[in-house]
Amino acid sequence: MRVVVFAGGTYQPGTASQKALAEAEKLIAADSGAALALRLGYVPACIVGDFDSLDTQLVEQARARGSRIISAAVEKDETDTELAVQLAIEQGATQITLLGALGGERFDHTMANILLLAGFDTVPIQIIDGPSTCWLLRGPGQTAIHGQIGDLLSLLPLTGDATGIRTDGLYYPLHGETLRFGKPRGVSNALTAEQAEVWLESGLLLVIHTSVNV
Repeated sequence: MRVVVFAGGTYQPGTASQKALAEAEKLIAADSGAALALRLGYVPACIVGDFDSLDTQLVEQARARGSRIISAAVEKDETDTELAVQLAIEQGATQITLLGALGGERFDHTMANILLLAGFDTVPIQIIDGPSTCWLLRGPGQTAIHGQIGDLLSLLPLTGDATGIRTDGLYYPLHGETLRFGKPRGVSNALTAEQAEVWLESGLLLVIHTSVNV
């Protein structure tokens, strides 16, 4: 089941987010992400959070339109977005897309949402932000990137070095090399074909695909 989770950050429209919404089988909102969903004309099946950043009238409006409201304690270990991802998995999600996960007033929430990609290894999670889509590649593993020639692709090691990286279909190829944690060497590569592939032996690699024709 494909699930879209609305978070409370900045939403940038684009073809990738439109496709994710068109294919979604369930919509879940994390706290103020409900305001984003309603503004875009979508009614979440569930809204979860401590509701410290969502207007009470909007909560009631969503409830009246059929949303299930799940309240969480203000003092908790998880962020509202993390709770929404957990809920999606509990309800049978096989793929999760986060919208509105970046930007906004809280840079710490942006970082927390990116790191969420490493916190769940049973269901693939992607973040879409305008022309960019990012996901996590775990080693050993492989991922394919579908796009257009000239699209940008950045590979950033997450939480430690990423080793044994091989690529195909990129302007700057890698042949079993290591990308060091904290070094941005993997930023702004480019597709030389409509499909590129990345192989990783070990580590966690954040893959960011930015379409140049949106």
